[in-house]
Amino acid sequence: MKVCAGALLLLAGVGVWKTYIASGRVDPQAWIAERTGGAVAGGDSAQGFTSIPMPDGVPSRGVIVFAPEHCTSDAARRTEALVRHLSSQRIAYVRTDQASYNSLSSQDEANRVMAVMNGPVPIVYVNGKAKANPTPAEVVAEVRGKKAG
Repeated sequence: MKVCAGALLLLAGVGVWKTYIASGRVDPQAWIAERTGGAVAGGDSAQGFTSIPMPDGVPSRGVIVFAPEHCTSDAARRTEALVRHLSSQRIAYVRTDQASYNSLSSQDEANRVMAVMNGPVPIVYVNGKAKANPTPAEVVAEVRGKKAG
């Protein structure tokens, strides 16, 4: 009985929280950062990753490595070196050769996406931020929330 009551209370709390967020009165990332001492997820990171919308169907958390299937040999070598390094650091990643953006809400979003996607491959997304052709050290630092170097 106590477990059911606790679960019901938790569900009610989540519902109230979602309603509060939808009202626009709180930025959930800023709220979490304020309480955990972390940085707000937005803008550019110390490694140069830029906050951009994620491609359609791609989760906003985790590491996604985008490189076209038939990319040039230099780009292919950079991509292979990057994923080998991520594997050696035990960092999970998803590799894909497709990214589509059908739901951008503004020209500003479209400009930010194009600025990154028009860069050299691989394009790497880390927790909602992306960078064209980052070094393996930059990706690891971004994942771990540290400064590269």
